[in-house]
Amino acid sequence: YEELKDKHLTVNKDITEENRTGQHRDMMPWFWLIKDGRKGNSSKRLQEFHRFMWLRAKQRRDRWSEEVQQCATDMLMTKNWFKHQENLWKERAKAAETAQRPGHECYAYKQTEMWHKFYERCKTFDSYIQLYHVQTR
Repeated sequence: YEELKDKHLTVNKDITEENRTGQHRDMMPWFWLIKDGRKGNSSKRLQEFHRFMWLRAKQRRDRWSEEVQQCATDMLMTKNWFKHQENLWKERAKAAETAQRPGHECYAYKQTEMWHKFYERCKTFDSYIQLYHVQTR
């Protein structure tokens, strides 16, 4: 057997820091990977431990899948909100033009341009949004 070291006896960070970075590099201590010397693969306790570790890894993967899907949805909604605001300010500019209020018209066109620029910046995320919305539907 290997010598037990302090790094083998640390608290599992998945419990204390659920969303921490670098989880993919985590490894189980060596003593969870050895067989117990009985006939068969391993003891029921060890099988249960491995099943638990597998389920925890699956849960982590599912949580991150959901997070990616939510992020793509949020980006799509933001892009649509920018387009909606652009159209709204265009209508306000036309109404101000009809009412012959040049100051309001100028401000409304300035707002239209601002929201249009926001919308155009969001177009860079189109491939990302499309990729993750298609995968998750």
